Amino acid sequence: MSIRLRFTVALTLIGVVLFGTYAVLAYRGERADLRTATEREIRIIGRALETSIGNALRDRQNGDVDETLATLEQLEPTVDIHVHGVDGGPIAHSAGAANDGQVEQLVARAQTQRRELVELDDARSRFVFAAPITDDNGALLGAMALVRPTSDLEADLGRTRWRLIAVVVAFVAVTMVAGLVLGTLYVSRPVASMLGGIRDVRRDNFRAPVQVRRHDEIGDVIDEFNAMVAAIAAARGRADAETEARLRLERGLQGADKMITIGQLSAGLAHEIGSPLQVLIGRASTLADHGDPEVRRQGTILLAQSERIARIVEQLLSFGRRKAATITTCNLVEPVRHVIELLAGEARRRGIVLQVEHDDGDHRIEADSDQLQQVVLNLVNNALAATRTGGTITCRVTTTGDHVQLTVKDTGTGIPADVQPRLFEPFFTTRAHAGGTGLGLAVVRAITDEHGGSIEVTSVAGEGAEFRASFPRRQRRT
Repeated sequence: MSIRLRFTVALTLIGVVLFGTYAVLAYRGERADLRTATEREIRIIGRALETSIGNALRDRQNGDVDETLATLEQLEPTVDIHVHGVDGGPIAHSAGAANDGQVEQLVARAQTQRRELVELDDARSRFVFAAPITDDNGALLGAMALVRPTSDLEADLGRTRWRLIAVVVAFVAVTMVAGLVLGTLYVSRPVASMLGGIRDVRRDNFRAPVQVRRHDEIGDVIDEFNAMVAAIAAARGRADAETEARLRLERGLQGADKMITIGQLSAGLAHEIGSPLQVLIGRASTLADHGDPEVRRQGTILLAQSERIARIVEQLLSFGRRKAATITTCNLVEPVRHVIELLAGEARRRGIVLQVEHDDGDHRIEADSDQLQQVVLNLVNNALAATRTGGTITCRVTTTGDHVQLTVKDTGTGIPADVQPRLFEPFFTTRAHAGGTGLGLAVVRAITDEHGGSIEVTSVAGEGAEFRASFPRRQRRT
């Protein structure tokens, strides 16, 4: 059972008890008042008749008694009058009044006790008044009795009873309706709104406060709930920010550790492999010029692979010991055009369209022009490797607020989703079979990070890839 219904039922029951008690007391009071008023009325009539009939009996004028009874019968036709003599026998009675044992007993008692008696006969719904009749000296002349029906009293009490019942029923109905309506407005709806807010919080939605404005206890509860949700949301935001910062720090430490490892590895390789490799390349060159075709073929293969090893060592050295950036103001469009001009011949040979686009914004940034050219070169080389004949590679430079963005988009084979998170890791490559070393994108990430920028990729397997490198216009001064 809802709070609204419980409150309404409890309020109704309390009202029923109060109004019911009042109705019972009011009914009893009304009945007592009516009976008191009727008893007073019958006593007044009886005393008036006692005097009139006493005078007639004293003067032995029985005709006056009959006339008095006839007159009263016209005035009060419902009242029956009985007149008895000293011996208790009936002298006269009003028309329609019959002998009644109860009346005769009450008359006898009134004569014996010499006082007025009034009895209420609930069984027969009537009042019976009896009084002795005496002369001026107190001598007993007889007795009289009045019988008054209480049917009019019962009718009045019945109307009163039904009015009280109607009031109680109306109170119950009004209380139930008012309780349900007010309970809905002041309890059910605010509570339902707060429950909706609780469900939102349970679904991790902390941005939808309960929109109820009340200046009462429920309003205070809702305000406190909204404040609590705001505090939880702020704490959640701080926790998320701290988690993200920790993850960035961990990634940075991992990258630094890899850079240290690569630097140590490249230094060792340069020392241990450099000299023997140069000897190997010299001997391979000699074999490549040998007169025997088979020896020449084997020498050519050996020379090509030796030169590949030399290039890898050179890339390691350039990656692990990259020189500090020389920051100048340069236009990002220029290194892009230089790279496109450099690779245009290779692109035409492979049937791939290379194009440069840029908006009308200011593309000047503070950066190392040579390193920017290396970024463009690595991105376009990767795009060329992934694009088939007839494809297109677009280099677009745009301005976005206080950053300038380079976008390299191709129509190649795309990058699987499970591979994308590892694209910028050193030595991770999907083209190992084609001689890829996995250092190109790592160099791109290192350069963009050094310039305070960012690099991200969007790709769907089979639909090409899009790399976006963003650089700030101004470098932070330390």
